[in-house]
Amino acid sequence: MSGPDDWSSVPSHDPMRGTQDTDGLEARPTAGTSAAGDAHGRVHGRPAPQYGEYAPEGWVNPVLVEQERRERAERAHESDRPVVGRPVASRSSERADRDRTQPDTGPAPVASRYGASPLDFVLTVGLLFMGLWTTVQALAVGTVASATRTFVERQYTEMADPAGLSQAALVRAGIVVVCFVLVAWWSVRRLRARRRSFWVPLSGGVVASFLGAVPLLLVVFRDPAVVEYVHRIAGG
Repeated sequence: MSGPDDWSSVPSHDPMRGTQDTDGLEARPTAGTSAAGDAHGRVHGRPAPQYGEYAPEGWVNPVLVEQERRERAERAHESDRPVVGRPVASRSSERADRDRTQPDTGPAPVASRYGASPLDFVLTVGLLFMGLWTTVQALAVGTVASATRTFVERQYTEMADPAGLSQAALVRAGIVVVCFVLVAWWSVRRLRARRRSFWVPLSGGVVASFLGAVPLLLVVFRDPAVVEYVHRIAGG
């Protein structure tokens, strides 16, 4: 029976082996090294450092930098390389695929390059041509004066001084030309802005007709023969 002084019951102990701690700390060397550190200067009880763990602040591992650069270059090269057996999709096919994935909201409205719609463009241009034709006719001052005199004499009475109709027709021509230029300029601006424009030449034609008739009416109703006829009709 072995006693307390029986060394045969003590397990063998290698002085060069360290005891492994269960908390993940670094192995402690046995007696033979100092309490402050071992032969490599490693402090007892401190976890073993990883690669570069105790590097100076701001130090970057050049091996990892080069490895990351190569990986980025390989990923970029693989993304640019077309897949074998699969053709590269064109822009038209991509647009078609995108249209198929979008919900169908009905037919899209027809876009017009000028005006709010194709109909608005046609109406505006047509009314402008009518205004141009009226402006050209207004420039024929003699024809306008003669036509006005003929109308008054057939409907009412013979004029005493029809010469004033020529000057009135000249003033009317100037008014019509100015109105047409303003209307055409405004209409073109609205057409280029893709805004509703047909009402501009329509309104301009009404205004030009009213303003152009004023000089002729002043000459007619200031004529002595016409004034006498009006008084006779009103008094009778």
